[in-house]
Amino acid sequence: MANRSRWTSTVSGGRHQVNLDSIFDSSYYRLQSGLDFDDAQAVLHFQTQGDALGLDPNACFSTVWYKNRYPKWSRRGAQTAVEDFLRRSEKGEDRQPHPLIDPAFYRATYPDLADLGGRAALHFIALGDDEGRRPSAGFDTDFYQRCYLRPGQNGALRHYVTAGKALGHLPRPLPRNRAQSALAMRQAITALRTTGMRPILLVCHDAQAAGVPILTLDLARALRARSYAPIFLLGNAGPLTARFQELGPVFVQSEGWDTTGLAEGLPKGTRALINTGAAAGMAVPLAKFGLECLLLIHEMPDYLREQSFLQPLRAARDAGARLVASMPLMAKALEPEFGALNVVTPGIVLPPTPLAAFVQRRKSRGHGPVFIGAGYADRRKGFDRFIEAAEAIAGQSPRARFVWLGALDAWAQSLADAAKVRGLNLTLPGFVDDSLAWYRGADVYLLTSRQDPGPTTVIHAAAVGTPFVGYAADIGLIGLTEGIGQFLPVAQQANFAALALDMAAGVTAASRRRLRRLIRQKTDFARYVDTLDKLLTASLTTAAT
Repeated sequence: MANRSRWTSTVSGGRHQVNLDSIFDSSYYRLQSGLDFDDAQAVLHFQTQGDALGLDPNACFSTVWYKNRYPKWSRRGAQTAVEDFLRRSEKGEDRQPHPLIDPAFYRATYPDLADLGGRAALHFIALGDDEGRRPSAGFDTDFYQRCYLRPGQNGALRHYVTAGKALGHLPRPLPRNRAQSALAMRQAITALRTTGMRPILLVCHDAQAAGVPILTLDLARALRARSYAPIFLLGNAGPLTARFQELGPVFVQSEGWDTTGLAEGLPKGTRALINTGAAAGMAVPLAKFGLECLLLIHEMPDYLREQSFLQPLRAARDAGARLVASMPLMAKALEPEFGALNVVTPGIVLPPTPLAAFVQRRKSRGHGPVFIGAGYADRRKGFDRFIEAAEAIAGQSPRARFVWLGALDAWAQSLADAAKVRGLNLTLPGFVDDSLAWYRGADVYLLTSRQDPGPTTVIHAAAVGTPFVGYAADIGLIGLTEGIGQFLPVAQQANFAALALDMAAGVTAASRRRLRRLIRQKTDFARYVDTLDKLLTASLTTAAT
């Protein structure tokens, strides 16, 4: 935010304090104007030209809307709409800076802000949006964050204004009844009939950039090649929604669709693949309505219990869905709950990565060994164990470097920040599309999860020749990784660093080639899809007899 002293004042509400100069977002203004201003130039341009052109000082202040809402805005001498807003806010007058910000609603919803008076809207712009507060009845922040944003991402209204609205995101759920949902599905089916392909419903809990949504996309592509026309039902949306939409119609349950109505709109005998136990609740009305449902369980049993997913899984099974475990350990642990389950270990589709990315990672590698981890960094992923292992390795090999791919929750970020202060050579690129290049640029993958159904990231690393060392915790791959890496009991934490360093020292071009060949044999994706297709076909045959 640029500083303009004549705009400075203080908004206080309980523990909250903010300066009025935070109303101006220079970065956002540069995007609107298309001009390369520094902060001071941006403010000056807005005051002298931008306001008259209808440009906004930030995403939560609509200049054009404000002037239409308050046509006498300039009567008290304000040069810009935002100046009028600020002056009146200081005097305690309620002014809406944006159609989706309602000061009276905001104060009534949050008692700790009740004494803000006319400065309530300013508080939301400066602090409330990032705090996850709801600005009005017309914008449901909890829904928007859950449905569309990445885990830990804030600024829901700002995202809606700058990106979400153009992408078709909803500011709040829009309930559709059974008939409306059935009609929408029939219209989608009618559009697909011109392709001559058979519709298949793919169900997933969300569209985050994570393992199961990516697997669902890979399945959809493979099924399209087998003359299926994918239709998607997602619990929530997410950053990968556009990729789903490229492959077929998408319905997001939390936006307000009636699941039974959607099932009613599908042709009789339509098959459904429900990907993960987290989506079991959506499987129940689908199976009850008569769809042939195959429910793929990718979570470890303890996680299913912790998240209260066992009851929806039972209900889905009782409604007619067939349950399939993705790892032998899962099936064995779930046997007391569900009896013997089919096990179909997922195949792998490697993410496309340009050669230039591999070259770039090799050039930036440095001279010491490189150790990598990946996933949404939280306690379940064992990010604290990753940091502990990294510091132990660095103590024995000072030139060692460490990389974590993926987003970090607040707890993990604090651990990372503290480790960097202590001198750990840690790189945090976030989620990347060229993950294979990062894995190839590392010597060893550190698998420190406390609980993990795979993880697929270990197989991706092995597919480019990078082995792993991991803790023998609640990990789905245990028993399936001969020749790929090595597990140590958690009690042998002191030996983890030594094993990782020994493994890094043993990585050669020849060892990488052997590992790549092994992974190709173990993770054939076409065989995986064929097996699922046969299970669905068997289900239809059984139902017919």
